[in-house]
Amino acid sequence: MDAISAWFTTRRTVRIVICAAIAFAGLSLWGYANNLWNTAIGFQTALNAAYKSNQNYLSAYETGFYETVGVANLKSAKLDKIITDAAKGRYEGKTSAQPGGGSLFSAIAEAYPSLDLNIYDKIVDYIKGGRAGYRGKQDALLDQLRGFDNWRQSGILQHFLVATVGGFPSQGLVACIGQDDCKYAAEAEQRMWNIVITEGAETAYKTGKMKALTVPQN
Repeated sequence: MDAISAWFTTRRTVRIVICAAIAFAGLSLWGYANNLWNTAIGFQTALNAAYKSNQNYLSAYETGFYETVGVANLKSAKLDKIITDAAKGRYEGKTSAQPGGGSLFSAIAEAYPSLDLNIYDKIVDYIKGGRAGYRGKQDALLDQLRGFDNWRQSGILQHFLVATVGGFPSQGLVACIGQDDCKYAAEAEQRMWNIVITEGAETAYKTGKMKALTVPQN
C-alpha cells in the first residue's frame, strides 16, 4: 500500500508541476503579447499625432506669415497657397514666371504687383524658417515610421503576433487630410510615408537624372 500511495503521490505531484508550468508559460505568453499590443498602440498613437502636427505646423506657418511680415491687409487664399507651396519647396530653383512654375518672387509679384519690394527680405527670412521647421517635422515623422516598421517586422514570433495576430497597422492608425478625407491602417501608413517633396526631386527620382543646381536670377 505504501508503494501504491507513493506512486499516486508522485503522479499527482508531476501533474501539479506540469499544470503549474503550463500556467506559467501561458501567463508569460499573455504578458508578452499584451506588452506587444500596448507598444503597437503607442506607435500608432504617436504617428497619428505627428501626422496631424505636421498639418498644424503648416497651418500655423500660413497664419503667422501675415503678422510676422506685416501684410495683414493682403491675406487671401492665393497668397496662402503661395507661401504654403514655398514651405513645401515648390519654388526651389525655379526662375520662370509661368503660372504654376514661377519662382517665389515671380508668383508673389504676379499676384500682388503693387507690393513694396522692401518687404521681400522679411518674406524670404520667414519662408526659410518655415521650410527648415517643416523639413524637421517631416524627418521626425519618417523616423517614427521607420521605427514602427522595424519593430513590427523584427523577430519571427514578434512579427507573427504583431502583424498576423494583432493585424498592425490596425484601424487605429489614421491619416486624415481635413475632416473627411481619412485613410486607415496600411493605407494610412502609406499616406504618412508620402511626404511632400519638390517637383524637381520627384522628377529626378523618376528619371534617374538631375539638372545642375543654379542660382536663381532676378
